[in-house]
Amino acid sequence: MIRTALLVFLLAGGALAQAADKAWVFTNVNVLTMDSETVLEDKHVFVREGRIERMIDAAAVSGQALEGYRVVSGQGAYLMPGLAEMHAHIPGHSQQDFAADVLFMYIAHGVTTIRGMLGEPWHLELREAVARGELPGPRIYTSGPSLNGNSVRSPEDGARMVAEQAAAGYDFLKLHPGLSREAFDAIVAAADVHGIEFSGHVSSAVGVPRALAARQSAIDHLDGYVDALVPRIPPEVSPGFFGINLVDMVDESRIPGLVRATRQQGVWNVPTETIMINGLSPQPPEQLAARPEMAYLPPELVERWVAAKQRFLGDPNYSPERAERFLALRREITAQLHAEGVDLLLGSDSPQFFNAPGFSIVPELETLRAAGLSRFEALQAGTVNVARFFGSDEFGRLAEGQVADLMLVSGNPLEDFEPLRRPTGVMVRGVWFDRASLDEGLERIRARQAEAAP
Repeated sequence: MIRTALLVFLLAGGALAQAADKAWVFTNVNVLTMDSETVLEDKHVFVREGRIERMIDAAAVSGQALEGYRVVSGQGAYLMPGLAEMHAHIPGHSQQDFAADVLFMYIAHGVTTIRGMLGEPWHLELREAVARGELPGPRIYTSGPSLNGNSVRSPEDGARMVAEQAAAGYDFLKLHPGLSREAFDAIVAAADVHGIEFSGHVSSAVGVPRALAARQSAIDHLDGYVDALVPRIPPEVSPGFFGINLVDMVDESRIPGLVRATRQQGVWNVPTETIMINGLSPQPPEQLAARPEMAYLPPELVERWVAAKQRFLGDPNYSPERAERFLALRREITAQLHAEGVDLLLGSDSPQFFNAPGFSIVPELETLRAAGLSRFEALQAGTVNVARFFGSDEFGRLAEGQVADLMLVSGNPLEDFEPLRRPTGVMVRGVWFDRASLDEGLERIRARQAEAAP
């Protein structure tokens, strides 16, 4: 049973009540299909029963053809597929209201698909509730509970957890650090038997070459790549946060071989660069906490992030110069992965470390641009690439027959990402959320968090 304050609000008088309206038409819109960079100008896009029914030149459509459809007047705005957050975190059963807030913040920013990276049994219920239209939210793909050095103490533990999670119906397995090589190998073998993929971190005892050989479906955070560029890590040196302590030991001539192996093995990457910038930049945590989007998050959560960054910046081993070299190295790795043809996915890791759900998507797109991707290629990482990763032909493109996961924005995102920060409206599986309903939902979240502040 899903019971949340936000669900009560929406069912009482908000956007979910519009689900009964089965047919919609977006008039006079410029369409970005994501099949190509070509913008299809001045179209009418018809939606029925949650799917794109047809797309027609506006000049060829008579007023009579619009009868029976609810009209969204585009007036030259841009209509495109919804985006994905491919490293999302969904609060657990004990935080149901916050979970609903997180899901709503995603759709309020045009995020219509998420990949939940730390699952629990309740998330399976949540996934189905959202799919049935009982709760507003993006399409959910979820892992099960983390497989890590604490939860997997032996190869037998790993094989058992894989079998249990596959039987429970999780979409994939989430790997965290601390796995032994033997435990990882057992997980890989069991995953093959049970037909479930595994993604996430790369444990130090495993290393990127072994993760690639095992065809880990995706590596998140570029985890292990910096370590793999060091010919020999001295035993007395701790790699630190994703290898930051190794940045002065790397042999950059190793990058091409590593990225080539990544492409050859078909392993995807989710760089999650914004969270690295938030964590490693010398920017004071108080400035990060003052970002407007922090007002939509529980105050105690933001306070924990502030305290964590204060500790990090206060560490005698912290160096802003080393941090910048580390971030520059990660940009170079991402750039070479892209140039080699490795598939990239859009993910910012939210809500984590000053990344608010939905709000962090545009900054993450900008980090892909900084690594050399065009705007179209960066948007592909959050649309068509996502559908390919999940083996789906149901979403990620704007074409007849596709699920109507759409975002209407005021300007052309191929020229500027800025209009993506505040969509004119968002459609999720045929349910339309106009700007007023998005603002109303966000304001209720902000007001509730303000009341919770000390």
